[in-house]
Amino acid sequence: PNFWRAPTDNDCGNNMGGVRGQWKLASLYATAKGIGKEIPSVHGGTILQNPTCEVEADSVVVTYLYNLQTSPAAECSLQYRVFGDGRIQTTLHYDPVEGLAAMPEFGVLFKIDADYDTVEWYGNGPAETYWDRQHGAKLGIYQNKVADNMAQYLVPQECGAKTAVRWAKVVDRKGRGLLFTADAAKPMFFSALPYTPHEMESAKHPYELPPVHYTVIRAMGEQMGVGGDDSWGANVHPEYIPDVTKPVEFTFTFRGI
Repeated sequence: PNFWRAPTDNDCGNNMGGVRGQWKLASLYATAKGIGKEIPSVHGGTILQNPTCEVEADSVVVTYLYNLQTSPAAECSLQYRVFGDGRIQTTLHYDPVEGLAAMPEFGVLFKIDADYDTVEWYGNGPAETYWDRQHGAKLGIYQNKVADNMAQYLVPQECGAKTAVRWAKVVDRKGRGLLFTADAAKPMFFSALPYTPHEMESAKHPYELPPVHYTVIRAMGEQMGVGGDDSWGANVHPEYIPDVTKPVEFTFTFRGI
């Protein structure tokens, strides 16, 4: 699970990192929590099973429960429903905990080999779009290189996001890769970049970014907007921030192609 996006210059002006920084820790240091029945431990005694695994008529359901490093403590669950045709339906669920600031992002992060360097999507485009920066975009099918989604800012920061995505695929030069499909009831937010949010945040100049080894894919149910009504420091409007005062759930499907 991932709850963090790289701060923008505008976020730095309104102390987003100080206000919402717990969600960075939650993303980096989520720990699996024992659930389900007790099973033998290799060290002797028993432990609680994690993940749980259930066999159903048409699928196998694997569920992880995570402790999140927040104060007060929070939890989330991540469920994979694996079908015989290779589809993996993924559901991330979070129940609210009073006292926590809203999270900048709610989704799942994947790291795959950098050879998968082309992204095609059906959603808003062709330029990057955000929850509060998408009305100038057009819904359509677009394609670019993963590296092209990195905006050439003087200071690396969040960039390259895509809104209203129905499906997206990330492939190599032979067309092999992964296809991500949003739940029919709700399009998703999507990102494919050469770096993680934490790598972008840690670099103060483009030359400080690490060598590219991966394509970093983020499928998201929600991502905080970028704000900036006054060009520096203005907070994101409340309607463009994930609401963590109620249960949040995000479902999408991915498979190999």
